[in-house]
Amino acid sequence: MKTIIKVEIDEDFPASSYIRRVKDVDAVSYVKEGEWKYASKSLWKEKIRDIKKEKTISKSKKKSKKKEKA
Repeated sequence: MKTIIKVEIDEDFPASSYIRRVKDVDAVSYVKEGEWKYASKSLWKEKIRDIKKEKTISKSKKKSKKKEKA
C-alpha cells in the first residue's frame, strides 16, 4: 500500500478526497499520470485515520457503582 496526495488540493473538500491509500500498482499509474504524487503514511494517519478514531473515542460509557457489603 502506498499513500498518494493530489498535486492540486482543494481545501473546500474533505481530506479523504485528496489523500488516499492505494495498492502499489494503482499508485504507480496515478503518479505516472501526473495528477498525484507520493506522500508519507504519517500524513494519512494524521488527516484521515486519527480523525475517525477521535469521533468514536469521544463517546464515554457510564460505569455503575455498587455498594460493597461489610
